Amino acid sequence: MNRPFIYIPCLFFIGFMYFCAFAEDKDGSAILILMDSSGSMKKTDPQNYRKPAARLFVSLLRENNRVGIVSFGDSAKELIPLTQNSRTNQNKIFNVISRVSSNEFSTNITDAVKKGFDILRSSPEKNRILLLMSDGKLALGSEEKDDEALEELTNLLPELREAGIRLYSIAFTDMSDAALLENMAKETGGFFRLAREDKDLHVIFASIFEKLKSPDTIPLEGDVFNIDRDINEVILIITKKNGATSALIDPSNKKYMPKKHSANMQWFESDIFDMITVNKPTVGKWKVKLTSNEGNKIFVITNLNLKSSFDKSFVKRGDRIQVEVWLEREGGVLKEKDVIEQISFFGEVVVPDGKGTKVNLIAASGNEEGKYQGDYIVANTGEHSLKIAAEGKTFKREKVFQFMAAEPPPPQPAATKKAAESSMRGKDTPKTASWVSVFIKLGLINISLLIIAGIIYITRKKFLNKTKKERVVG
Repeated sequence: MNRPFIYIPCLFFIGFMYFCAFAEDKDGSAILILMDSSGSMKKTDPQNYRKPAARLFVSLLRENNRVGIVSFGDSAKELIPLTQNSRTNQNKIFNVISRVSSNEFSTNITDAVKKGFDILRSSPEKNRILLLMSDGKLALGSEEKDDEALEELTNLLPELREAGIRLYSIAFTDMSDAALLENMAKETGGFFRLAREDKDLHVIFASIFEKLKSPDTIPLEGDVFNIDRDINEVILIITKKNGATSALIDPSNKKYMPKKHSANMQWFESDIFDMITVNKPTVGKWKVKLTSNEGNKIFVITNLNLKSSFDKSFVKRGDRIQVEVWLEREGGVLKEKDVIEQISFFGEVVVPDGKGTKVNLIAASGNEEGKYQGDYIVANTGEHSLKIAAEGKTFKREKVFQFMAAEPPPPQPAATKKAAESSMRGKDTPKTASWVSVFIKLGLINISLLIIAGIIYITRKKFLNKTKKERVVG
């Protein structure tokens, strides 16, 4: 496979995490990157693209964030503890990332997660994330060791969830243990993605970014996007052909380039990827000169946010999912009728084969004024995306939520179900109930014995009386 495409999703990840740090993490985040250093990475990431991606990610985080690096193969090693992302510390972090190898024999995922948990559970940040990047499966050299490690990992996941630590797992190849990595994410409220082909990678990473923070986006219509007065900052993530140069054109038709842009712009350029941040952009239509439209994103930081109650990562086929959306300004639901009446809300679910189904969103009433509600019955298995949009005369906002649908568990046979229910009743019954049962049984036995004794007594008495009469007569 052509592994250089890995660079695209890695940078998408960087771009999104940059948005997360700037937009929502006012109190900072603790982010621990678990990097696979097993020998198989030589085949799946021969150019070590995960290293420059991690370095660039760190360079984009603000100083109120802390980042740590753990390398894992035969065992997990903390290469650098959670470190304040100051300019002084960045070079130290970069040097550590460069030391991650691809030489170790086994893939000890359990040790990596355990090490990550030990580091994050004592951190004061509310937002704590483990990002596991691996191409392999739990493999320690023997079946016995694998089983022990799997049991330990299974027992560790509920502890992560209880501590509020989310684990996002990314598999680079279908040779990985997808079921294990997906379950790890599911159990901790994270998300899992598997890249079967290179062309899938940047789409997969973009979906993970959107799942992490669900940022507002602006629709990119061809090569044009519209900036309204509520937008404080815009972040463009642009893919391009190798060696091409992007250009950005503002509403006054002024052109900006990577080496020639205004003071309110930050421009990070690579051969196949650009990320541009514009602070307080000019209101109006902007245009970006693109060589590829696939996977491009425009994240916005705005005073007017599109919100939704939908937060599912995993569902089952046949489930009815509830969708509720609203616009929010300064922490409150926007309820002004003169504004709401000028806005249209839309919903659409895209199923694995790419077909879209509309979700009708109806205005709520009473205490839910300002909100729009709808539902959707999941009819397919596989990866789905829910897109919600709000559109007015002067602005557009979108959000995309990714979720995975699985088959519901098969119904239990009647006998098995009855046995299970009986077993559950037994487990749920207090110990005192079993003693009551014993006393009842003892009471029944005693009553039975008394009845038998009474019968014997009456029979014996009758026999003695009869014998006595016979003697008198004789």
